[in-house]
Amino acid sequence: MSVDLSASAIDARLRKASDLAGSLRPERRLDTKVDMSGPGIAARLRTASELLELCRSLSLKGRPEKPSALT
Repeated sequence: MSVDLSASAIDARLRKASDLAGSLRPERRLDTKVDMSGPGIAARLRTASELLELCRSLSLKGRPEKPSALT
């Protein structure tokens, strides 16, 4: 997995997302600040794919091997 889940990496991604989002005032909401270039889109797709893979991996590891009886 190449997604860094350290606190500093998550903080950096959240700060970058906040900077890219800019103003949320109604008159500015359509002013997109997302990199729509080919490399920018490819990078976001790679990140989304890696996060999906991580979520699937974690969900499989979280399942008990044998369901326990509730009685």
